[in-house]
Amino acid sequence: MILHPIGYAGWVGLFVTALNLLPVGQLDGGHVFTLFLVRKAEPFFLMTVAVMSFITIFYNPGWLLLLILIILFGFRHPAPLDDETPLDGKRKLVAGLAFLAFFLSFTPTPFPDVVEELQDFFHWA
Repeated sequence: MILHPIGYAGWVGLFVTALNLLPVGQLDGGHVFTLFLVRKAEPFFLMTVAVMSFITIFYNPGWLLLLILIILFGFRHPAPLDDETPLDGKRKLVAGLAFLAFFLSFTPTPFPDVVEELQDFFHWA
């Protein structure tokens, strides 16, 4: 399928948005997730790394660089200035919409041609 340049630009925008909304560390998704769950976010960070590891190993080795960067930058997140006051309904709705945007725009194989070339290379080697 040949995609129009404007359609390709939109796809790249969705791809970058999905990467930024990953619920890990200093990414925007990490900020939202930490504020949404306050002190219970670390197990979900570990689960995100586990899922990305699974996708990298068994589905798409193209995610290896991102996985390494996520592990290197770690799960450290600065503490919010006020972690005692619970979020109100509007902020919870915005957090839910942010994660909905992540789930709608994330794709495990953003570059299928690259995956096929990597699989052919490793099959040959």
